[in-house]
Amino acid sequence: MTITKFGMTLAAAMILSASGAHAATWSYSSTGPVTDGGITGSVTGYYSSSMTSLINTSLVSYSSGLGMTSDGTTAPNHAIDNNGNIETVMFSFSDGVAGQSNNDKVNLTSASFGYVSGDSDYSIYAFTGTGSMSLAGVSYSTLTSNGWTLVGHYDGSSSAGTKSFSNSIYSSYWLVGALNTASSGKDVGDDYFKLASVSGTTCKANPTAPGCTPVCTPGTPGCGGGGVPEPGTLFLMGVGLIGLARYNKRCTQQA
Repeated sequence: MTITKFGMTLAAAMILSASGAHAATWSYSSTGPVTDGGITGSVTGYYSSSMTSLINTSLVSYSSGLGMTSDGTTAPNHAIDNNGNIETVMFSFSDGVAGQSNNDKVNLTSASFGYVSGDSDYSIYAFTGTGSMSLAGVSYSTLTSNGWTLVGHYDGSSSAGTKSFSNSIYSSYWLVGALNTASSGKDVGDDYFKLASVSGTTCKANPTAPGCTPVCTPGTPGCGGGGVPEPGTLFLMGVGLIGLARYNKRCTQQA
């Protein structure tokens, strides 16, 4: 019986370890980088008039979140908006190790708007291109032909709070901004919000997710040759231990 309890306890611990993916949240009380889950999210502001090329600009931190002043410093134009200039925030994620890898990727699935004036319809894009990311000379209308994938244009409502945009994309670069198209049937020009935080899952926490396939080097953690077993291996070991425990119990009863 002692072996049975030990086997089941160890198996349960291994299974829990294998399913350790959890959400991370990057909350911005300043415009500086924020780290959670071992991933740092840096923010950059961009805007354009109509659908022309995106122009880099500064973000401003308020008590209710990040805003932008490309078209004025008074309310509500100090928010991220699409009245005049259409404004967006780019999130760049990194694990702090030089070079781009899967460990830099994040699957963003929600954002928190700490302030809303009028409406808060918004647009979400993720960079899925194979080359280097660059917004130089890129406009909202040409994002999808320059390596960006449109996650969606969403109704944000007139209330502050969490806005969800479920998807399965893992990327190091995301755009979260005021609605930038009228083709979705939504009104452009009356959306104002301040961006308090974004949340999602990191590849570091969910390495077996689609888009997070690790690059394995023998001898490193998660790979063969003395590394730490991957989550799938831990799960199989746990199942095997449970089976061994049940077999041991059956043999004890028959004896």
